[in-house]
Amino acid sequence: MRLLTISVNSKEKKYLAIATGIRTAIISGQLKPQDRLPASRDLAEQLNVNRHTIMAACDELVAQGYLESLPRIGYQVVSVLPVEGSVPNELTEAQQFNLEHLFKPPSVSLSTTDLNVHFNFAGGLPDITQFPMKVFKSHLNTALKQLDLDSLHYQGTLGNSKLREQIKKYLIRARGLSSSEILVTNGSQEALFIVAQAVLQSGDNVAIEQLSYPPACAALSSNGANLITIEQDKFGINPESLEQILATRKIKLLYLTPLHQYPTTVTLSPQRRSQIYQLAQKHDFLILEDDYDHEFHYRCSPLVPMAANDPDGRVIYISTFSKIMFAGARLGYVSAHAKVIEYLANSKKIINHKTECVLQHAVANWMNEGDFERHLRKMTQLYLARRDHLVQLLRDYQSAGYPISFEIPDGGMAIWLGCKRELAGFTAIAKKQGIFIQCQQDFNDSYTACDSQGYQYIRLGFASMDDETRIQAMRALIELLFPSFRV
Repeated sequence: MRLLTISVNSKEKKYLAIATGIRTAIISGQLKPQDRLPASRDLAEQLNVNRHTIMAACDELVAQGYLESLPRIGYQVVSVLPVEGSVPNELTEAQQFNLEHLFKPPSVSLSTTDLNVHFNFAGGLPDITQFPMKVFKSHLNTALKQLDLDSLHYQGTLGNSKLREQIKKYLIRARGLSSSEILVTNGSQEALFIVAQAVLQSGDNVAIEQLSYPPACAALSSNGANLITIEQDKFGINPESLEQILATRKIKLLYLTPLHQYPTTVTLSPQRRSQIYQLAQKHDFLILEDDYDHEFHYRCSPLVPMAANDPDGRVIYISTFSKIMFAGARLGYVSAHAKVIEYLANSKKIINHKTECVLQHAVANWMNEGDFERHLRKMTQLYLARRDHLVQLLRDYQSAGYPISFEIPDGGMAIWLGCKRELAGFTAIAKKQGIFIQCQQDFNDSYTACDSQGYQYIRLGFASMDDETRIQAMRALIELLFPSFRV
């Protein structure tokens, strides 16, 4: 009787574990094509299992294409294995995949926030340790109790009706938005992609801020649209620069982050907002307003969105729960004219034709019970204190003579820090030292110049760190930025 060396994983069902062991023996070359397996009785005795278990394992491998069953002979390995090259060989990593020619090259290379670092200065990262998980779990439990069987089927494209109603009420009360419909999305990134699919075609022109949010740029150019950067200054996007572009090019869409410009944190003035809207009317283009962290404004009540003063219905307004809750919630929304939402919903059907039900129902309950806004008030106060703490740290470094510059932002979750040094490649240098940071080149790879005072800029997120961690993180960052500086 031929003995097989078969390793059986006790966590699997016995017949599946035996099938895995035999398949491993085939792939490793212990069993070669057309080799016969021992009789089922002998193999059962060898492995101390029932004969029917062996037969079930062999039948599984017949179904997978590794064995064949021959009358009066039993089971044997097939002459041609189901996957060519199943037997390992010495291929290099570069040789293991040679199908790149079947894929189109990515339009843009996106980096992601690296959480595996000592200090994370990501500008939109909330402090999830402060999220009221116990309270929210109660709303999740309530949602599961309230949802009937029909609710667990595919839901409508627009999103949970209770959540859409709560969002509409909140936007009217907190942001001055009315007469708009709501489309719930899988985060704001899906919203950006849906807008691109519904509005843009190859060759269309999209105007963006000179420094802009890279994932938005990737979504908006995914259909082959051309991205045209509009100059910005310390007050935000420059309407005169936009007007000069419009004199020679037709723009289909303008993408803006007017409340806390991403990444510079500047708030666009009412005058400039009005100028931009008038240009949109004159030259007939849409405005995509990304209001990603509206709630966290400290100096005064935040300016109402541009979508609140939109007589034509040409502003498409998007926002997210990620900065309020946690990024893993993947919950965003679009607020726009009913006809616009109809177009967007049709595009959404192609990529995600229905919607999640449990989380959306729970968030609707969370908002309806007032726990959502209680959490907002708490986090706004906390982030204000953390902004002020970072401001004091930066002032201390300035007083010590370090060549840095900054303006205190009216709101948001980050500070735009000027440094008198070249920052090309600094993101990678910092990462090697366990620090996640984003420099001006990460928001426009051709934007490498210093400003008129000789500064280049870093976006410093402050929301996710407690004070002690922030002290340590700033010390490590400053020492890395200015290694030869001596006070």
